[in-house]
Amino acid sequence: MRILLVDDDEGLMDLLANHLVRHRYAVDITTDGKSAQEYLDLFSYDLVVLDLNLPDGSGIEFCKAFRQGGYGQPILVLSATDTSAQKVKALDAGADDYVVKPFDLNELDARIRALLRREQVGLPTLLQVGGVNLDPSTCETSYNGNPVKLTPKEFALLELFLRRPTRVYSLDAIIDDLWSFENPPSEDAVRTHIKGLRQKLSRVGAPKNLIKTIYGLGYRLNVSETPEPTALKSSTTVAVEQAWKKYQGVMQERVELLERAAIAIEQGNFGSELSQTSQMTAHKLVGALGSFGFPMGSTLAQRLEKMLQITPPTDIPAAQFHQLVQQLRHEVNETSVEDATETITAGAPLLLIVSPDNSLVEQLSLQATQQSLRVRQANTLIHAQRLLQQLKPQVVIFEPLPLLANESLEQLPDQLLRDMANFTKRFTGPFLLLLPALSAPIRLQLVKHGASQLLQRTSSPKQVISNALTMMQTHTSPAKIIIVDDDPQVLKLLHVSLTPWNFDITSLTDGKRLWETLESIEPDALVLDVTMPEMSGFEICQVLRADPRWCHLPIIFLTVHEAETTRGRAFRFGGDDFINKSVATSELAVRILNQIRA
Repeated sequence: MRILLVDDDEGLMDLLANHLVRHRYAVDITTDGKSAQEYLDLFSYDLVVLDLNLPDGSGIEFCKAFRQGGYGQPILVLSATDTSAQKVKALDAGADDYVVKPFDLNELDARIRALLRREQVGLPTLLQVGGVNLDPSTCETSYNGNPVKLTPKEFALLELFLRRPTRVYSLDAIIDDLWSFENPPSEDAVRTHIKGLRQKLSRVGAPKNLIKTIYGLGYRLNVSETPEPTALKSSTTVAVEQAWKKYQGVMQERVELLERAAIAIEQGNFGSELSQTSQMTAHKLVGALGSFGFPMGSTLAQRLEKMLQITPPTDIPAAQFHQLVQQLRHEVNETSVEDATETITAGAPLLLIVSPDNSLVEQLSLQATQQSLRVRQANTLIHAQRLLQQLKPQVVIFEPLPLLANESLEQLPDQLLRDMANFTKRFTGPFLLLLPALSAPIRLQLVKHGASQLLQRTSSPKQVISNALTMMQTHTSPAKIIIVDDDPQVLKLLHVSLTPWNFDITSLTDGKRLWETLESIEPDALVLDVTMPEMSGFEICQVLRADPRWCHLPIIFLTVHEAETTRGRAFRFGGDDFINKSVATSELAVRILNQIRA
């Protein structure tokens, strides 16, 4: 639930906001009516709490304006005036309730709950869907009678899905519902919350895909017979699923080897050969589990790797090692292809669609996903410009205001031109417009104000996305990349995540082949694993920096270690960037482009 507080008493609003946040509401605060209207234009709110004495006008007049502007959710008025006449004016202006200052926070909280219940007629206080039970009043959750301990955000996520079990929630919708505008999370953070919720439900017997990923659209509860939107899988999704099927077997074999090592340590016959193999196995699990998006499994494998480095091996604490291996086995058994796919596709190029037309955005999103693009939506260019503070889209599609459909239009609205000019100052990539039939002079104005390509609004979604993809690839010259890592699974994942960016990728598991490959390919950038059997990434970098032909080649280090000493060595030996494998599939493409363009 999302609430907008409108009052210039900052102390009171901070107190009220903190109280509401503790009760799992997402809260935005503004101090005047004009800003409140801008927030309502940009976001969906379940409730507005409006003070009547605002610095830029009467709260009653703003209440009328909100209603005339189409806001239909509850409005709760706050006022220091306790007269019947004032209450009548506020209620006649469109308010749903009237609270006199000073007020008791618990009473105000109860009034808010009462107003919000009006919007959820027919929904029971205790939410029960498909074996899941959630009680908002006590913050308790269970699955088939088994209690589930959730963090506040996990609880809010589950409540969101349970209240609308057939609805597909996009990442944008989830962020809008559960976070304030001033403190939005990254998409990766939201995915982490969903992953944590899935795992906790799975531990008490719920299906692993109880919260189902609808590729290209978002997430929904997987307990109804409602057909999900049809979306063809992208080449990236198919490649990840194939890599996952292959890696599952490899991962099980690696955990089994560590289980044998645990038995050998307990029995006192942990030989040097098994010790060396176990260290290499644990190290590869650290990188591969992190790359697939399983940070807990990666952390456990890293702890095992450190313990295996203890000398002599008889000093390894057998009971602790055995417990860590058991925890790793549990994490591995809980992993799912949905989590892996979300992790890899999170690194795809981003398309930002600017349009209030949800139907159009959904159609374009389905086509974009098939082309291995991520999608975010903004309702207006002002909203899009604010999103640029957190996002870095590679291409933008903008549908201008409906008033452009006026056949007698002789010039563009000044506000539209100002918004376009402000937006294109921040965004310099391909900017495509979906337009009705317009005269050549009008279209020329749009081009002069930053439009890269003008498309007919009647074009098919497939054609629109095809044009966007072509513009994106034209805007960025293809780059030749060499990646060196001794783990084939990690190489496969990196190749899959980088392919949509139009890179020409060469993968090597053997560092000794790098020298001849450099000569034949002449790459634009080199990605090196830090730890390799023959020669480390640091040593390879030192050799290259001493060679006049490669001394300026951008080099990015991949590692499973975040220690400052490792980072410092990477830059001291001549590296240009340093990235952990756990985020490599979602960040590496942009980091490579940054180095090439530097």
